[in-house]
Amino acid sequence: MKRKVVGVYLAAGSSRRMGTAKQSLEMAEGVRLGGVALLQALHSELHSVVVVVRDGDSLDWLPEEAHMHILLGRCLIEICADAERGMAHSLRTGIQVAEEMSADGILVLLADQPFVDGQMLFRLTNAFNKEAGYDYIASGDKGMPKPPVILGRGMWSAAAALEGDTGARSLFHLPAYRGQIVEEENQLKFMDVDTLDRYEQAKKIFSHQYM
Repeated sequence: MKRKVVGVYLAAGSSRRMGTAKQSLEMAEGVRLGGVALLQALHSELHSVVVVVRDGDSLDWLPEEAHMHILLGRCLIEICADAERGMAHSLRTGIQVAEEMSADGILVLLADQPFVDGQMLFRLTNAFNKEAGYDYIASGDKGMPKPPVILGRGMWSAAAALEGDTGARSLFHLPAYRGQIVEEENQLKFMDVDTLDRYEQAKKIFSHQYM
């Protein structure tokens, strides 16, 4: 059974450690960090993708192709008014939109994970469609649940009640929820760009892999 899964793309981080808005960092000529995983999400089987941004984001990092999806209503830009209070607040914004769409699940993606690919997203949605009894499907890094993750409706109220920089992962060990971890062999896919060193490293890898 194919369930309605909406992507929630968290792009409202403060980039404090970077000293600059990291979504706009160039990975290669004309390719911005914030747009890389977004294109993977838009190319996937997701019903639609909600991009959560902070107030005042110039959106200069949105890839050309995303504008077409925005016109078609498949990509929505949502402003999180209290983004500076942490990731939990951005997640809440995404959950509210998914609720309005009557989605069955949300696939949470981080804008600073440039090596997440379509295969990874397909495995998650596939597992979610196959197993109706699960509350979540998480990517696994040696058994450790990490984003991207799918949260079923049954977890939304608990996830929306989180505060600060707490992610939904903090709920996975609770006995109330059943889930599955889909092990990912390639650890590079979990790399998040949160320091300048990591950015330089990611840029090198990106140019070897994709350009």
